[in-house]
Amino acid sequence: MRVGDFSVEVVPYREGTVRELETGHVLARPGQIYTLRLRNHGPLRAVAEIDIDGKSVTESRLVLRPWSVTDLERPLRDSEHGRFTVIAEGNERVFGPDGGRDNESLGVIRVSFRRELPRESSAVDPMDEDDVISFSRTLGSFPEPEPPGRPSRFTREWSPPMNFGGAPAGAPSMDRFRKQQPRVVEQDVEGAAGTGLSGHSDQVFVPIHMGPLEKEATVITIRIVIGTEEALAEQSARPLHSNRVPERPAARP
Repeated sequence: MRVGDFSVEVVPYREGTVRELETGHVLARPGQIYTLRLRNHGPLRAVAEIDIDGKSVTESRLVLRPWSVTDLERPLRDSEHGRFTVIAEGNERVFGPDGGRDNESLGVIRVSFRRELPRESSAVDPMDEDDVISFSRTLGSFPEPEPPGRPSRFTREWSPPMNFGGAPAGAPSMDRFRKQQPRVVEQDVEGAAGTGLSGHSDQVFVPIHMGPLEKEATVITIRIVIGTEEALAEQSARPLHSNRVPERPAARP
């Protein structure tokens, strides 16, 4: 999905298929290992802040070069080297005692982009080869991923999900916004999904100094769900450009 100078795409790692719908839902099968592909289509450097399932995976933020494509394989934490893996709702070991059923953000990938403000000397400073980013160099070739049967969570300790039930007094009803966006095509979706970690990634990150950033961010939101094998076999639909949060499939027992 693209909004302005930025785009976000879920890309299967090596084998498998994913499919983005016009609703912003990304269909995938359980156990699918994926890479998050971020594109900066503009002439300025930018930083990306990424939340998956309501949890940050870029606590130190990720820097994108101008006119670049960056593939993120894992969280930026030094303690987490597993690859992003699609996990179906109901896995209590990964998502906690409720299996993710009470998490309204389950499956949501939210990426917030902010550009670096131009320097006075030029709109974009030339970059040396070593002036890369906190995006990374990958060392060596990718090893074969381990079977995703024992995925870990982004954090070692699970904490209860936030309460998304309430809304500030006087706030407009979310029902009105939900009716305005395309609904999940139920025959294409088996259920909700989130992200765990499995296998191993050699992706490493290096720090870089950034100047002041613009105040307003460009936000792109997509949601991973479990798609049927038939739906994944169909030709991918052209995704719409929207900043609405794709609807969550109903929780299942």
